[in-house]
Amino acid sequence: MNIPSQSKQGATDVLLASIAAPDLPLALVQTRVASIYGLTGTWRRLGGEREQNFRLVTDDGQQFVVKVASIEEPTESLEFQIEALEHVAAIDARLPVPRVTRTLQGEPMGSITDENGRIHILRVLSFLPGQTLLDRIKAAGRPLQAAELVTLGSMSGRLARALQGFHGRGAPTSMPWDLKSAPLLLDRLLVHMPERIRPVALALLPDLAQAVSEHLPKLRAQVIYNDFHESNILAEFAPVFSVQGVIDFGDMVYGPIAQDLAVAIASLIHWTPDQVLAATCLARGYQLFMPLEAEDLAVLRRLVLARLLLQVGIVAYQSSVTGLDTPLDNLQSCYMGAIERFAQVTDAAFVAGILPSVVPVSVPVATIPPAPMPSLLQDRESVLGKTYTFYNEPLELVRGRGSKVYDASGKEYLDCYNNVANLGHCHPYVVGALMQQASTLNTNSRYLHREIVRLGERLSTTLPPHLDTWIFVCTGSEANDLAVRMARAVTGKEGIVVTENSYHGNTSIGAPLSLIDYDASDRPDWVETVPPPNLYRGLYRYGDNDAGSKYAGHVDQAARVFVDNGKGMAGLLIDSIFDANGALVPPPDYLSQAYANVRRHGGLTIADEVQMGFGRSGAHMWGFQAFDVEPDFVTMGKPMGNGHPIAALVTRREIAAALQTRGGYFNTFGGNTVSAVVGNACLDVLWGEDLQGNARKIGAVLKEGLDDLMKRHELVGHIQGRGLFLGVELVTDRITTAPAKLAARWVRERMKALGVLVSSTGPLGNIIKIRPPLVFSEADAAKCLEALENALSEVPAELRQKTSEQGNGHLSHHSPQTR
Repeated sequence: MNIPSQSKQGATDVLLASIAAPDLPLALVQTRVASIYGLTGTWRRLGGEREQNFRLVTDDGQQFVVKVASIEEPTESLEFQIEALEHVAAIDARLPVPRVTRTLQGEPMGSITDENGRIHILRVLSFLPGQTLLDRIKAAGRPLQAAELVTLGSMSGRLARALQGFHGRGAPTSMPWDLKSAPLLLDRLLVHMPERIRPVALALLPDLAQAVSEHLPKLRAQVIYNDFHESNILAEFAPVFSVQGVIDFGDMVYGPIAQDLAVAIASLIHWTPDQVLAATCLARGYQLFMPLEAEDLAVLRRLVLARLLLQVGIVAYQSSVTGLDTPLDNLQSCYMGAIERFAQVTDAAFVAGILPSVVPVSVPVATIPPAPMPSLLQDRESVLGKTYTFYNEPLELVRGRGSKVYDASGKEYLDCYNNVANLGHCHPYVVGALMQQASTLNTNSRYLHREIVRLGERLSTTLPPHLDTWIFVCTGSEANDLAVRMARAVTGKEGIVVTENSYHGNTSIGAPLSLIDYDASDRPDWVETVPPPNLYRGLYRYGDNDAGSKYAGHVDQAARVFVDNGKGMAGLLIDSIFDANGALVPPPDYLSQAYANVRRHGGLTIADEVQMGFGRSGAHMWGFQAFDVEPDFVTMGKPMGNGHPIAALVTRREIAAALQTRGGYFNTFGGNTVSAVVGNACLDVLWGEDLQGNARKIGAVLKEGLDDLMKRHELVGHIQGRGLFLGVELVTDRITTAPAKLAARWVRERMKALGVLVSSTGPLGNIIKIRPPLVFSEADAAKCLEALENALSEVPAELRQKTSEQGNGHLSHHSPQTR
């Protein structure tokens, strides 16, 4: 219903309209539900304004809400609610909202015919136990605390995020009390408002009308819940405050995201004495999952005011017209002060309390971005000694969001390098899940908890069936270390084969296998290296149809060395993108033949997916899947927790069992409750936002742009990699492929100055590595390409001809590089 097109009288008359709940005999409903849902048990009537509701507890303890709709309720509206709930369940399985129970025939809704032959829609949802926030507040007899309001705001934002991308049929675009209708309604309701607030409302009307007519249509919009208030929230106060559920999805509408938050603020701020601080806390929580844009914030205060005035005006109108007793005095105490307070605050002052760079007193000082510290590098070295840093002038980063990071001076950088923040820096959904679990429980995996099981189950669906047993650790180094230990335990042999210039960790086992950091002269006799399958500058190159089998033949030779020295072949450990070699794409048959050679000598195969796992290739969840092989182990790390330290390995059950007979393995922090929740949240985002698909799409855009750029710049000798992991190899001469290491360093530093972060890598230090978060957009890709184009155009002439201080273009693992 489009209220603005109605007359003033019509706009208010619709507020009195209501749909009466039906009153079907319980026996009739019981029979029908048993017939089409197969559900029987103990029934109890529940209240309902528009529907007849029952609580059903089955004999096995399952609980449901059975809902019989009025014949006046549009079927499209009920279908829309069902579709929304199923969408939310698919996007965020842990969100505490009712779940749809389908009929025995798989239908989302059923029907029931009353005694008069009228057909009513019948729905069955899961029952969410608990008390409403309203009842909890009354029982506690105290106002809501700031931290509790942040938790409430985060649940509202989390629900909004889960509804993102939902485009159900029949989504209403307005309703009688919708904020888009506020100016017309308030104009009509003025005469009915309490005298205390009438002058305030009259003074505010022009400004509110402008906000609705000029700003509201331009704001980001989606399907929003639009009804987050104390009677629709199930909450628990002890032992810690938590939201147990959100119910009643009947007010959903397609509208501005800012409206969704405004409704929540207007509904909840009267439960605390400082309403503006309460609004700030709710907004801060909301933004953990649904960040607001400047345009949203600019009108948020006025939208809150409009909602508050509507709440007062509608109840006053209904009371005056119907003559029914309405608690106006209570409304005045709840809302009048809030309206007056918000009317006195400017938009700028209100926004200042919400933006993270301007922090109210209630927020910890530690969250305020620090000022630049010129002596920070010296201070760091005095504490940590000489350690790795990026760039000639290291960055002091203080914030991140999505594909962007910010330094202490406020300068923005496009992050084209960090695969640790696989889903984007500080992804609000992951941050929210971490905060919620960290405030509830964090303990080790010797205690039972569902999330670690669920994480393993979900990851298993992406892997070959024989990989069915998980061990969770904290880092990729630990995962690779443990995989090698298990391979040795099962085979009874010691020898491990890796590619030259590889990197697999920093443990006592991983370091000797990481040839970019380990001096070859100190390499132990249980390590053998093979040439990486580099088709551009390796032993066997493009045009050699037998390159795959030739490179794989070196694995066979390495295994024979172990046979000769008595170590025996325990396993082959390969990174599926050959990261430290500059993002190689091997011949299609290389890995399958290498695996065959390993198994011929009794060894096991380990796929190191720390770099390429979790959808980065675009085409597959795991890098090895591009080559039609089935490893004995898969290890994973960095991207698994989006910056949180969680890693894992998966293997066959008989291999894991062999480890248990040799003392087993336990990691105090591996798979702890917080880490498991974070891991599941990352999968929710990865799959819910189709970031693997985005890697495929944007990776193709980047690759096409780089290929085009190569046509214009002789410095670019080769483009390599897959998906959102690409390498740009710089050469001083395309014929000799002499590496332009100094030019690569210069380009890296110049791109940093242009606000784009990349690294230089590869055994010769001449490859620009582009490995951005998977949320990388087409606009991000365009900026990256533009910065690279500019940097290449500006490389000094002397660097275009100079390879390096040393080096002749042949592969060597002695050259320092950036991982």
